[in-house]
Amino acid sequence: MRLDRSVAVVCGRLRWWRSVSAGVCVSPPLRHLHLTHTRHCPQSPGSDALPSPPLRDHLQSLDHIRNIGIMAHIDAGKTTTTERMLFYGGVTRTLGEVHHGDTVMDYLDQERERGITITSAAITLPWADHRINLVDTPGHVDFTMEVERSLRVLDGAVAILDASAGVEAQTLTVWRQADRYKVPRFIYLNKMDKPAASVPLCLSSIRDKLHTLPLLLHLPLGQGKLFRGLMDLVTLHRLEWDLSSSDRGRQYLQRALTPDEEVWDEAQLARCELIDKLADLDNPLAEYVLEQESLENVPAPLMREAVRRVTLSQEAVPVLVGSSYKNVGVQPMMNAVVDFLPSPRDATQPPALSLYTPNLCALAFKIVHDKQRGGILTYLRVYSGRLEKGQRVYNVNGSRSEKLGQVLIAYADHYKEVASVEAGNIVVVTGLKGTNTGDTLVGSQSVANTARKRLAAVGDEEATPTLLGVEVPDPVFFCSVEAPSSSQQKALEEALVQLQREDPSLHVTQDEETGQTVLSGAVFYGCSESDEV
Repeated sequence: MRLDRSVAVVCGRLRWWRSVSAGVCVSPPLRHLHLTHTRHCPQSPGSDALPSPPLRDHLQSLDHIRNIGIMAHIDAGKTTTTERMLFYGGVTRTLGEVHHGDTVMDYLDQERERGITITSAAITLPWADHRINLVDTPGHVDFTMEVERSLRVLDGAVAILDASAGVEAQTLTVWRQADRYKVPRFIYLNKMDKPAASVPLCLSSIRDKLHTLPLLLHLPLGQGKLFRGLMDLVTLHRLEWDLSSSDRGRQYLQRALTPDEEVWDEAQLARCELIDKLADLDNPLAEYVLEQESLENVPAPLMREAVRRVTLSQEAVPVLVGSSYKNVGVQPMMNAVVDFLPSPRDATQPPALSLYTPNLCALAFKIVHDKQRGGILTYLRVYSGRLEKGQRVYNVNGSRSEKLGQVLIAYADHYKEVASVEAGNIVVVTGLKGTNTGDTLVGSQSVANTARKRLAAVGDEEATPTLLGVEVPDPVFFCSVEAPSSSQQKALEEALVQLQREDPSLHVTQDEETGQTVLSGAVFYGCSESDEV
C-alpha cells in the first residue's frame, strides 16, 4: 500500500476520498532575470517552468524581505492577482487563469476543477530590489484554518475587495484574524472594470464594517469597461494601460499630472484630503504642514514615509485601485507592498523570541505529505538565526531532537534547494518526522533549557518558551469514516494520524455507541473520488 493512500469517508450518504499527499514536480534550474521595476517588465526567459529564486546577498537582508499574504472573500480575485504578480515579477512566462485551470498558486486538482483556493500556497518572487515571500490564502469560509496558520507567520497582508461589493462576509473573518495577529495591511480594490464598481461604496463599507480609517491613494481613470488606469495621489502621476496591447499589461504610461488637465482639480482636492488625514495621525508630516501653512506641495517622499508609518502602526489602511484580470494597477500594488508593508525588522515579534535571539528559532506552520521528498515537507518561518541543510534542531514542544534534510524555497508545488537561509524567511524543509503544525524549533536542547531557566527566574507563570502556535477554530463539519475493508483498517488509522499532523483542526474520536470513527474539523475539502485505496 502506498504512502499516499486515500481515505474512504462516509459523510451522510456520500462516500468521498481525500488523498493524503500529492506528487511534486521539480523544475530544472533555469536562468533567472532579476527585475528592478521602472515602468515596464521585460519578458522573462525561455520557459513556462518556474525559475530559480534570485538569492543575491542583499535580498536576504531583513530590510529587503517582505513576508506577505493575500486575503479576501471568495471570488474577489486573489489568485488572479497573484498570477499577475508572478508574471510581472519574472517568475512565470505566461499568465495563469483560474477559468483555464492553469494557475501556479492553485495547483491541486480540486482547486483547478472548482476554480477556488483550498490550501495556502507559498512562493518567492523579486520586485523592486526586494524579495517577496508571498502566501495566497483561501477565501472560502470552509478553509478558515488555512488562513489562520498563514497569518500567524506573516508580517503584512494585502486585503483584496471586489470593488462592486465592498466588504463581504469572509472579508470580515480574515480581517479579524489579521487583527488578532496585529498584521499591518492595505486594501486593493479589484475589479474596477465592473459596471457596479464604486470607490465611495467601498470606502464607506471599510469604515462601517472594518472600523478602520481608509486612506485613498488612487483615483480611477475611467468607469466600468472604460477603466484604464489611475491617478496616484502621492506622486500626482497619471498611470494608464493600453487595454488593446498584447503585452498583458507589462508596459504602461506614467507621467506627471498638469494643471491644464480635466482631472487636475479632482486630484488636487483628493490629495489635500489625504494629507489632512495623514497629518492627524503622523507627527512628522503634521509638523511639515504647519511649517508650510499649506496642505499643497507636500513632497511625495514625505507622504510615502507617512503612509508607511501609519500603516505599520495600524492607525489607518491605504486603499489602492485596479483590475487584475484586465492587467491594470497590479504593478503599483506591488510597489505598495515594498513601500508600505513591514520588513521582518519592522514587524511585531513573538514574545518568546527574545529568549533565543540571536540563535536559531523557527515556527512550523504547515505540514504537507510528499512521497518524492521523504514523505513530509514542513513549512517554517525562521525568526532568528540561520537554518542550514542537514542541521540538527530541537523541538521545544515535543522535547525531541531531529535532523533536517533539505532546505527548500517554495514555488507553489515546485521547490528549489538552497544550502541555508537567514532569519526573516519562509522556507520548506524535509526530514522532520516528529514535528507538528505549531511547534517551535531551536538550535539545540541546551538553548531550550536556558530559555526555560530564564523564564523560571522571572517567575512569570503565563510565559512559555514556545512561539505562539496556531489558534484552532471550532469544527464546522462532522463525519464518520471507515476503511474499505478490515485489512485496510490499520492503513486508515495511519492516514488519519498523518492528516492530524497536517491539519491541527482535525479531531478523531470513537463513538462509544456505534463504534464508528468520527472526524470533526474546521476544513472541509469537498468530495472527490479515487480508485486507489
